[in-house]
Amino acid sequence: MNCDVLVVGASPSGIAAATSSAKAGAEVILLDKDMGGEFDHPANTFFDGMFFRAGLSVEREYVLHDLEGMHIISPGGCVLEIPAPGRFIDRARFDALYLERAERAGVRFLRGSARSAPRSGSCRRVETDIGEIEARVVIDASGVDGLIARREGLSPLRHPEDVAWAAEAVVELAGLGEERRFEYFVGSISPGWKATFSPGGGDRATLGVFVRGYGRDVRGYLDRFVELFKKYKSSDYDVDEMKIVSINRGGDAIATLPGEIVSNSLMVTGAAAGMSGMAYAIRSGSIAGEVAAGAVESGDVSKKGLSAYVRRWNREFGLEYRMGRASLLTLGRMADEEIDRLAAGLAKRDLDLSGSFFRKGLSAGIAMARSRPRTIPTLIRSLAEG
Repeated sequence: MNCDVLVVGASPSGIAAATSSAKAGAEVILLDKDMGGEFDHPANTFFDGMFFRAGLSVEREYVLHDLEGMHIISPGGCVLEIPAPGRFIDRARFDALYLERAERAGVRFLRGSARSAPRSGSCRRVETDIGEIEARVVIDASGVDGLIARREGLSPLRHPEDVAWAAEAVVELAGLGEERRFEYFVGSISPGWKATFSPGGGDRATLGVFVRGYGRDVRGYLDRFVELFKKYKSSDYDVDEMKIVSINRGGDAIATLPGEIVSNSLMVTGAAAGMSGMAYAIRSGSIAGEVAAGAVESGDVSKKGLSAYVRRWNREFGLEYRMGRASLLTLGRMADEEIDRLAAGLAKRDLDLSGSFFRKGLSAGIAMARSRPRTIPTLIRSLAEG
């Protein structure tokens, strides 16, 4: 089981890395413990602006429900309406579609878990539960914990303490999924980031909390949000009939930034590298795969030879992520009463969150500063911390 490029993790970024590397002529293996089974990727909603910014197109075969925009809801109930076309998707079909394309590009799939990837000359000998794989380059796309990269001495996330841990409930209630607005609830209901309602068409939707600074077990926040959500929707639905179908858990690197993401014959991409957002993670994986294949072809898989990945990612996304992090940190440092006053001020202004991560962060930061000038020092401090 030898190859040019071994990608660990069939996340969106991992599938993209494997596909782009194979298309560039490398022999590629994609390894995942759930390969051929059900993947645990709960994300189910994206907005078109980020997909287009990452050079991707929306494909109808995985879209379950179209969204017209979003509501941002402050702790006191002030609602900001943002026009931003989006989609609730069938993640199983989405993953299957991209895996089919990877296979057509020549990627070999293996089901298993990688334990370590020590160097062996200019290669990596990856120890897995199905045997040893020798690879010229290993790409860790294994999720927010980035186990391979960490075991090999890298610190791929800057600000790992700012990972948002999520609990998301799939719920059913007659007609609930037919709504056309994704809803963000901000403030103490979900400290550090947001709680969400995402209508998925028909009777199905998801309710989630994404919490920073309170550890991995955030089920208590989800339970409280479900009760708040029922009260919020009680005038429109018989909320006592709402049923929880399943609960997903995971981590989101939304407020982190990439740290050490290349070493000799080793690269890190996607959530493992602090690259949040499904569309951006796919684009980041594609860059990693292209660079890996080029390094194999040139015979230079050293850290220097792989560093083109860092440069390209920073050119495309570096400033966007820093601005997005600064805006999130500023919001996270505000009390509920301050958020209510900010929301009231923003409601009087044009706020465009329909485009890229950078456009969202920049628009939100400017609007914050104009509506509540006292946020300017905090925003600047947060940006500097990046």
